[in-house]
Amino acid sequence: MASRARLGTGKVLSADEAVRLIPDGATLTISGTIGWLYPAKLLQALEVRFLTEGHPRDLTWFDPFPTGVPGIEPLAHEGLLRRVIGGWFTPHPRLQAMILNDEIEAYMYPLGTLSFWLQSMAAGREFYLTNVGLGTYVDPRQGGGRLNRRTTEELVTLEIVAGEEYLRYRKLPIHVALLRGSVVDEEGNLSLDGETVTMNSLYQAIAAKRFGGVVIAQAKRLVESGSIPPRLVAVPGVLVDAVVIDPDQHRDEASPDLEWLVPDLRLPRPPAFVLASPSKLVWREWFESRRADTSSGGEAGTLERLLAAGGTADRIVARRAVMELRPGSFVNVGTGLPTRDLIPAAIEEGLDACCELSIETGVLGGYLNGAGFRSNMRAVLDTPAIFSIYASGIPEATFLSMLEFDQEGNVNLLRYGDVLVGPGGSMDIAEAVETVVFCGTFRAGGLQVEAANGNLRIITEGKFPRGVERVQAVCFSGPKMRRQGKRVLYVTERAVFELTDRGVALREVAPGIDVEGEVLGRMAFRPYVDGSVATMDERIFRAGPMGLLAGKPAAAPGPVRR
Repeated sequence: MASRARLGTGKVLSADEAVRLIPDGATLTISGTIGWLYPAKLLQALEVRFLTEGHPRDLTWFDPFPTGVPGIEPLAHEGLLRRVIGGWFTPHPRLQAMILNDEIEAYMYPLGTLSFWLQSMAAGREFYLTNVGLGTYVDPRQGGGRLNRRTTEELVTLEIVAGEEYLRYRKLPIHVALLRGSVVDEEGNLSLDGETVTMNSLYQAIAAKRFGGVVIAQAKRLVESGSIPPRLVAVPGVLVDAVVIDPDQHRDEASPDLEWLVPDLRLPRPPAFVLASPSKLVWREWFESRRADTSSGGEAGTLERLLAAGGTADRIVARRAVMELRPGSFVNVGTGLPTRDLIPAAIEEGLDACCELSIETGVLGGYLNGAGFRSNMRAVLDTPAIFSIYASGIPEATFLSMLEFDQEGNVNLLRYGDVLVGPGGSMDIAEAVETVVFCGTFRAGGLQVEAANGNLRIITEGKFPRGVERVQAVCFSGPKMRRQGKRVLYVTERAVFELTDRGVALREVAPGIDVEGEVLGRMAFRPYVDGSVATMDERIFRAGPMGLLAGKPAAAPGPVRR
């Protein structure tokens, strides 16, 4: 029976008082991602309480969206955590060590699946059914998402419904939800107005209350009851048990110096060097220079020219991948290389003005990059909403990162050696779209290339191939994607491959690259090669915009020198 949150000003507690509401053995869910909506003060207080008192202990962390940096690291202590369930553990070195050393139980599932599973539990359902993940590491026939030997319990089973296979996720009680917003009133009504994203906050609160649990909300400001406009209340006070005020919280706890990047920020089109730069100083200096002058021209400095030349392997991959965008299309751009490099490449070509680019955090449109720059967003949806759009098949394509691919077309995003990465939302997104474009350098580990005058030269070869005999873990099943009739590309800086009935086929090779010596001879399998192999468009390897919207047709495919 769900508990009823008490009403009134007695809800306001200190962080130390609030975390005492968390019992031993609880399943905990935390709002936010990548520093946004991250309740830092609550997690710090929880860590201090455990280190001084030894409680709470044996917690399960249910993470429906990657909490990011600093993330769950404050809870990565022996005895505090018993089990983790998430979709992406990359920025958590202590947590990764605990998983790899079999110190805690660990499961990894697709983010859309986690969000719909949470929503299903919040709605009182006993289980959640999906076809996402069939034939992959999530399938109980391939491990059921378990990450180590210590993890033995099955959370997902195979079910046959009307003759079709599905994965069945059973009910998993949520006992505590730690949320964050910008403003909360005395009755606990929580507003996310002023926050960058929305995520799963409401469903986390409902799920915790459904199972008789506790909801604790952290906010920057406390206001009088009834002073928040009702349409700005993201989590109603009837669901909130305790309120903690942190006047020092940052919009992005991973990048406290980005407070100026407000969600409704509107800027003239940023030049290429801003969107391609990982330096927050570059963004700030450009932003400050534009506040007084809102015209859009003028920044054609050395740094911009260097970045526009496409001299890095990642940027070359992005410039080839962006050629798959068509005016009027609605697409998803995945985490990693696509967000970091493809979105700037699309903006450089002006494709953002005639395409709807979206990312799995719920952001549609705008100027984005992978290191935190956000402005001119058209819409911000909650997680179940954006993944419902992806599941509908409305978007035409998705651009995703890849760690490895093999001859059958299988792709690994789960782990690379002893490093756990995770698929994020990519498995859910790829399920319904018609075109999947995987993006990654041809080899990893120290690769250096030079692009000049329409040709590519390998300066230092990468140590590790992405084209492997067999991927470490199947996140995307090549045979399944073939059966679904998808168009699947694997784009690298020196070659483009396509999934066919004969497996992975070589379709394009960069000008200046030796096919046998620098492509086929540096893969762990030999792709199918027929007479259709072409030369990649030389504009990819020249400085400046490629003119994809300027009435300049792509160069006719040229023969490959063998």
